[in-house]
Amino acid sequence: MLATVRTRAVIPVLIIGLLLAACGGSNHGVSATRSRQNDTTNTGTDASSPDTTGRGGTTPDTGTTPDTGTKPSATTSPTAGGTSPEDTTFDSKPADTTITVPAGQTIIDFGSTKPPQPYDGFLVAAFQDIEAFWAAQMPATFGKPFVPLKGGIFAAYPSRQEPIPGCGTAQTTYKDVEGNAFYCSLGDFVVYDDAELLPTLVDQLGQSAVGVVLAHEFGHGIQQRNGDFNQPTILKEQQADCFAGAWSAHVARGEAAGLTFGDKEIKSGLIAMIQVRDPVDGDVTNADAHGTGFDRVGAFQDGFIGGTERCKTFFTEGREKNLIDIPFNQFDQNGGNLPFNDPSASTDIVRAIPADLTRFWEPKVNGVEGVSFTPPTLQLYPGAGPYPACDGFSDNDFKKNIFYCPSTNQILVDQDLAQQLDADPIFGDLSVGYLIGESYSEAVQRALGSTLTAKKRVLLNDCFTGAWVADDIPSGPNPNDPPRGGGDLTLSAGDLDEAIITALFRSDDTSDQNQRGTAFEKIDSFRAGVLGGIDACKQRLG
Repeated sequence: MLATVRTRAVIPVLIIGLLLAACGGSNHGVSATRSRQNDTTNTGTDASSPDTTGRGGTTPDTGTTPDTGTKPSATTSPTAGGTSPEDTTFDSKPADTTITVPAGQTIIDFGSTKPPQPYDGFLVAAFQDIEAFWAAQMPATFGKPFVPLKGGIFAAYPSRQEPIPGCGTAQTTYKDVEGNAFYCSLGDFVVYDDAELLPTLVDQLGQSAVGVVLAHEFGHGIQQRNGDFNQPTILKEQQADCFAGAWSAHVARGEAAGLTFGDKEIKSGLIAMIQVRDPVDGDVTNADAHGTGFDRVGAFQDGFIGGTERCKTFFTEGREKNLIDIPFNQFDQNGGNLPFNDPSASTDIVRAIPADLTRFWEPKVNGVEGVSFTPPTLQLYPGAGPYPACDGFSDNDFKKNIFYCPSTNQILVDQDLAQQLDADPIFGDLSVGYLIGESYSEAVQRALGSTLTAKKRVLLNDCFTGAWVADDIPSGPNPNDPPRGGGDLTLSAGDLDEAIITALFRSDDTSDQNQRGTAFEKIDSFRAGVLGGIDACKQRLG
């Protein structure tokens, strides 16, 4: 019987909620299942049918997240090769700058009764820049002039008096928009909830995340102009994510008047991409599927690195074949998650993951000329001690940590931390597997004589971990299909998202810290390993 790493059948709550909870308190946050291109809530249309509403939107819901008190990080010690969680600062959000709304602005229809919001000026500046961005990119990328939205951009709120155009109806009410933001192809306009959605997102993620979300929605308007609005939903969402990444890079390069994006802002944008992923227990074969967090951050990064030229080919390159959608198995005997350490179970994380890592790595490393590799063993210890011996480490290094000890050739695991991660609805079993995989990768680097240090060393461990994880993806469309590498461990729906969420938590807030890598860098390295295997990681050795 396959030992299968499974995720839960419940839809995870907003990632930022756990960021706050990790500091010691529960949080009522926003939960997002997906950015819906076909809204069937009020139309009665089948989700698998072609788009008849002309809407593409972002719909979060509310939810709570438990207090785990965990903050994994990845600061590699140059002498001991371990990790320390004590300097993690991921619970901070970007500092927002108040921008004054210019007199006489016409890009957003605020209406006459809108309560002012501190981000109003940012939205005006963002939409003005998005238009200017596409005025340059449409002729350069698609060979046609940019035409502004004919219907306009609207702020929706309960006290609004002026009507908003309808999207297949006479007009759009606040109830139609509540908790949402969407582009309507029928009226060629964008509308956003200014009373609930945007204030919550700005409060929890900062203005930059809202800019990314609205750049995504504007991207659907670009698809309409290119005659692509009837393309498969999954590809439209991927391209809109890519467009948002391309615009974000333009801002990060200092090309946007009055707007600046740094590493923290890009991290918030990545979180926004994860928020609008499909639910873990969704049907990946559904025509309305929008993509996993793993796929969506990948599309965002494609646009950030390659610009709109990279996004241009999404409908012609057969991209849907490369998306990693693992079906959810509602009959999973593990109840959605492998136990961490349960001798009475047929298998658990403590037994299955180290064994699978050894299966993957031992023949590869021992196959290198002049290298002899002894697989590390796993050693558990209680979070409060007593701690095992490891040369070069103090007691403080053991707290809330999972790391490789070179003096004993062991992966040392704080069992309290691991159990908390395994039981948490946002993290889960592959979060623990990711941390163990990184530690195992450190042992591999040492065996190979790697001279990389600091951030470069950690990012290579991220890539190596991705290459191992890819070996455990099911070889076919059925959740019970054997893994690609033929081992006994098989991934399931949501596991790749657990890994990238863990990478977010372990990242540096800014690139000048040069310890773990930024969120963008860590996710990029992990994805490179998943998609390109060991060969892709070898390119990062220099």
